[in-house]
Amino acid sequence: MYKSQKGFTLIELVVVIVLLGILGVTALGKFQDLSGDAQIAANTGIASELAAASSVNYAARVLDNTAGVNLSADGITCASLVDGTGTSLLAVALPITKYTVTGTGNCTTNGPGSTFNCTIAENPAVTGVTDGTAAVICTP
Repeated sequence: MYKSQKGFTLIELVVVIVLLGILGVTALGKFQDLSGDAQIAANTGIASELAAASSVNYAARVLDNTAGVNLSADGITCASLVDGTGTSLLAVALPITKYTVTGTGNCTTNGPGSTFNCTIAENPAVTGVTDGTAAVICTP
């Protein structure tokens, strides 16, 4: 009488474990880059928000020069435009510990309608992560 045995052989188990290992290493490489991509998207998103707020502010000042934020002086710092105070273009301040905002505008020298760039970067800086850049419009 023959007894049939059920189960996997050692070779079959080893092959499956090797294949799972190869798939795991391949998938891990895909997920490691996501944090850098997410930070680039965050920097770009904040820069876009600042640029859009600047456009809305410029339109408000053109229609009524007492509305919005007055950006007609020299030495306007980009950090003051995102700090959530009365001169801020953003409704909510950026977390200072997370981002560094740099740039200065000379609106008296360059005149209304001219632009200056503000750079938004992660703090501390991460190698390979692109900073966001926003064009801010000087107001009348």
